[in-house]
Amino acid sequence: MVKRKQMADASGQAVPVPPLQEPSRIPNVLRFPTLVVMSMLLSSALYSGASEFGTGDLASVMRRRDEWWEISGLLAWKAVELAIGWWGEYDGWDIACLTLLSHMPYLYLLTTFYAVRPTTMWLGIAIDVLSTYLPFTLLRDSSPIHRSEVSKGQVANRSILNDVPIKLYTSILAAAVYGLVVFASFRGWLPVYLALHFDGLRDLSGAHEAALPFVTLGFTLSGYAAQSFLFMPALGAQPDVHDLQMAEFNPETATLGQTVWYNIWGYSKRSRTLIKRTATLAFASAMQTGLRTYITVEGVELAGAGGWAAMWATAAVLVGGIFWWVGDVDGVSS
Repeated sequence: MVKRKQMADASGQAVPVPPLQEPSRIPNVLRFPTLVVMSMLLSSALYSGASEFGTGDLASVMRRRDEWWEISGLLAWKAVELAIGWWGEYDGWDIACLTLLSHMPYLYLLTTFYAVRPTTMWLGIAIDVLSTYLPFTLLRDSSPIHRSEVSKGQVANRSILNDVPIKLYTSILAAAVYGLVVFASFRGWLPVYLALHFDGLRDLSGAHEAALPFVTLGFTLSGYAAQSFLFMPALGAQPDVHDLQMAEFNPETATLGQTVWYNIWGYSKRSRTLIKRTATLAFASAMQTGLRTYITVEGVELAGAGGWAAMWATAAVLVGGIFWWVGDVDGVSS
């Protein structure tokens, strides 16, 4: 099996990738617990410090958390988020993009409908991203996808990965998908749904007065994070042993089990990478948004939090689908 610090070439052989930094001296068995402790302590310290600089408007919409399961649930989900990144073999940049995309919907809700200042939203996003990015960067080497010095033989489509216009166009495309999903919801089902399931909303004018260009512009950073987390890793994925096995599949001699597996998961490494990351993003967006909204915002019903979370999970799936279509062109190796 090809290990993490190796890449597979077109024949399935392992190609070593030189480390970017000295390996951590922390034993492997202690690295994930260390990561969790570092991330939670850093997050707590940053939020405590930020409370001195104007995040008090959050307190006016926050629900008192007196039940043990509420605090335990948020802490447990934080650990699950970190576990997804750690065992998903994400590096610091991957987890930073995933954190931004999955944490932004909660703060977007507060800014749009609860009169929380945009500066508070961006400060919260910055804290959430830093409290995951820094521990991952300290405990794990950067992925070859994010290292321009790694040769073309170790990462597929290196020239495309380094192409600035492609990064720009795919970022705009992802931002447009997010903007279109949110705008369509604003113009359709969402205002009535919020009024029914969110007791204590301050203002619905953000939905009624929304304009598609401005909504899309607000997701510029999310678009860049989406192309970094979904499109680029899929495009740079090298063929692996699974690809060789699928290439040798013969429907005339294959067993029923082999045929079913080929039809379910007989995709290239690029497609499998995109599918898994899209599923991860949709799951993380739904869970983070739903849990945090229901547990922390005063007056939110479970159905309301679930509906708001489902909208963002849908947007993530659509972005992944669009990227699958964009990457399925001639001249791009799979």
